[in-house]
Amino acid sequence: MTVGTAGSVIHSALLESQRRVLERIASGAPLAESLETLVRLVERHAEGMRCAVLLADSAQERLMFIAAPSIPDDYLTGIEPFLRIAPDMGSCGTAAFLRKPVYTEDTGNDALWKGCRDIAVRNGLRAIWSTPVLGDDNAVLGTFAMYYGEPRLPSPEHIQLIDMAVQMARVAIEAKRGQDALRRSEDRLRLVIDMIPAIVWSALPDGTVDFFNDRWLQYTGLALEEAVGWNWTASVHPDDAARVTDYWRAVLGVGESAEIEERLRRADGEYRWFLCRHVPVRDPSGNIVRWFGVCTDIHDRRQAEDTLRRSQTLFLTEAQRISRLLGTADSTHSADHAEDEDNAPRVPGRTGEKPSTGAARRTILADRRLLIERQAIDSLTSSERAIFRLITEGKANAAAGELLNLSPRTVETYRARLMQKLQVDDLAALVKFAIRHGITSLE
Repeated sequence: MTVGTAGSVIHSALLESQRRVLERIASGAPLAESLETLVRLVERHAEGMRCAVLLADSAQERLMFIAAPSIPDDYLTGIEPFLRIAPDMGSCGTAAFLRKPVYTEDTGNDALWKGCRDIAVRNGLRAIWSTPVLGDDNAVLGTFAMYYGEPRLPSPEHIQLIDMAVQMARVAIEAKRGQDALRRSEDRLRLVIDMIPAIVWSALPDGTVDFFNDRWLQYTGLALEEAVGWNWTASVHPDDAARVTDYWRAVLGVGESAEIEERLRRADGEYRWFLCRHVPVRDPSGNIVRWFGVCTDIHDRRQAEDTLRRSQTLFLTEAQRISRLLGTADSTHSADHAEDEDNAPRVPGRTGEKPSTGAARRTILADRRLLIERQAIDSLTSSERAIFRLITEGKANAAAGELLNLSPRTVETYRARLMQKLQVDDLAALVKFAIRHGITSLE
């Protein structure tokens, strides 16, 4: 089809060309491939015309050919020194410098080509029209050039083709720049994530894990493809697997932040305890678009807590044994010496008083109980302390969870573990415990 074809046909052809170029861009094709598709489509609609796209460097100082399938190699090599973005640099360098089209009717006598006219003429390129491709910030992205073998100026149909080509070139170049910027941003984010001394992962809305950072891969010794999806569950301790899987499905159903403690297998086969927190990310409509999680090694802390808990249990058992011995001894002492106490002389001025052995024993036991309770309080984690304070101040599980960014289910789990550690059976006993130790002032 020639340039002189009827306007409606040209318009239809241009639309088809635009569609094909946009398809290449949307498919993620390399920039050079998308621009070469554009160049060949324009050449097809302009008989005898050769085209090229040139890109500007990041310093906005030079141009270089990126798509020029029909331009002679001799010209591409010879013109390279004259591709600076400056005045009197042929058609392309000058157009980029002026930020406006430069239409050279004849390279054989145009002043812009005085230093390089022989290169153009010997390759049969007499008319060269160049239009700058400008970005949204008015920066020069490159140029689109059209070459004819005989002297001439562009017709209205040529201008229409040039406008379409420049628009498509700008879209392709800007898309590539955006992709490169996003990739650099993702690379920086990945570097930061990989430097975090914890396991970091992300999952799709349905809970399918699609990313683990290097910390996970190093810890488990697994490749990424071995862990994504639901394959990560193979690294969970067999005794925890069902609990963790049920928990994760429940979190997905509720759609709230939550946390759980679980054991994960290390590359050498050892299992260590981790605290895993899960947070949903929502779009402006409130729909979950992604889940992010962080798993922190708490194995040493758990071991210390278990050791303390065992010590407290042993201490409490021993204290109870001593208490029973004291009670037995006091009962025997009272039976053996009741008569002596009845006949004992009264202290002058303190009529009716008897020795205070029972009161002293009760004081000792009360002090011992407070000591045991204080040790139990010291064994609480920071999360357990926060929940202890909130629920003894009258906060329901949902309200406490909202303040601590936890789900009501997680708060309930902490609450049960808290009451077990403090050895209380109900909320009333827990409140009295808190008042006794200054955790809350509620009466």
